[in-house]
Amino acid sequence: MSDHQSGFVVDLEAVRSFGAGLHADLTAHLSPEHDQILRTFVDTPSFGTRTASPDVQAAATLYHHKLIELLDLMDAFVHNGAVFVQAAEEVAAAYAHADQLSGDQFKTSLAVASTKVDDAIWAAQHDPRTGRSA
Repeated sequence: MSDHQSGFVVDLEAVRSFGAGLHADLTAHLSPEHDQILRTFVDTPSFGTRTASPDVQAAATLYHHKLIELLDLMDAFVHNGAVFVQAAEEVAAAYAHADQLSGDQFKTSLAVASTKVDDAIWAAQHDPRTGRSA
């Protein structure tokens, strides 16, 4: 915001670009990598499940719980990234719509002012009683 303006300026193209970039990253990298990691760990048997050692079984149980937490965290990260992309798109659309409305209101105000000026010019050039040119 400059010293001569009130309000703020939103760079819609930057918001759109950010959303598109994040969407591309989610689609090209994060989602496929998440799926690959999930398949790897789901398809791989857990270690220590058939051992008689209580220490190894405890470690295997802890490992399994931490793995589930990690996968849940990755799910949340991918999901929240997608929500963030949607939010960026909605913000850009809302600002574009607001700009359109503001522009329309400005055009209407300008047309009303132009009509008033034209009417004032006409009135100055014509006799108010007869309407004839003065």
